Amino acid sequence: MSAQDQISTNTKPEKQTGAIYTISLTPEQVKRIEENRLKAQAKLREKQKRDQQNNLTSTEQKGIISNNGNINETKGLRPMKKFQNYVEYDFSKMKDTRGGFLSEQQDETPKKRKWEPPEPEFEALEPSMSIDPAENQKCKECNSVELDNLFRKTFKVNVCKNCKEKYPEKYSLITKSEAKEDYLLTDPELRDVEILPHLSKPNPHKATWNNMMLYLREQVEEFAFKKWGGEEGLDEEYERRVSLKKKKKDKKFKSKLADLRKRTRTDVLTVQKNHKHEFGETEEDPETGTNEIVVQEPINGNRNSWNK
Repeated sequence: MSAQDQISTNTKPEKQTGAIYTISLTPEQVKRIEENRLKAQAKLREKQKRDQQNNLTSTEQKGIISNNGNINETKGLRPMKKFQNYVEYDFSKMKDTRGGFLSEQQDETPKKRKWEPPEPEFEALEPSMSIDPAENQKCKECNSVELDNLFRKTFKVNVCKNCKEKYPEKYSLITKSEAKEDYLLTDPELRDVEILPHLSKPNPHKATWNNMMLYLREQVEEFAFKKWGGEEGLDEEYERRVSLKKKKKDKKFKSKLADLRKRTRTDVLTVQKNHKHEFGETEEDPETGTNEIVVQEPINGNRNSWNK
């Protein structure tokens, strides 16, 4: 199409007035229009070609279906664009862990959960008996061979169950709080297993609290006497701490009492500072014939008279 033909085609009649307007285009404008038209046609061909390719791939993925309805060839389906972020799982290979999620591969050595209580400690088996009685372990109190295996394993003490119940002042178990209050031991000393072995048991007050630590009274007394210089030294230290605690309590009480007195004295001074007399009318005493002024006290309501 030539420039003159385009110019002639761009002539448009005016319907309302009947006038004819002629628009003249320059060669540069005609060239730009032609280039834009060619570009638009090229984009349209590319889009049509892309659509054809997408249709072919979708039909290939669906597979070829024979006349009897059987699929001869099946391939993996491609998800739509808006579903490409989803992951497809094979539920036949998954295992329900009952923890809010599904696990596809189970660990060979799964870790314990933190909230699960530890497995209970089983008592050690009885030591093997020897034919020679001298080689067998015996109770330190009655020389019996029937030992308490829990005490032997935990506290390294050879004692039988009868002697353990017979001498509670030596073989009874005390808690960590009792060891700190009665024998004045510290937390680092009680945590040291080499110095003071302990037996851990679930807390009877609440299952979620820390385990209860039980100590052998004989071992705790021995370590405490060694630390404080015997039973007398332990008693002196205990009395010193009790007296010191009492002094601190008395000092705190006296400081609170002094503060209360100070605040009370300030309130009294404030009331006295604002004290004012209220004078009444002059009254004449009929007996003496003198005039008196009556004063009404605002605090206690007493009436006082002064001669005028």
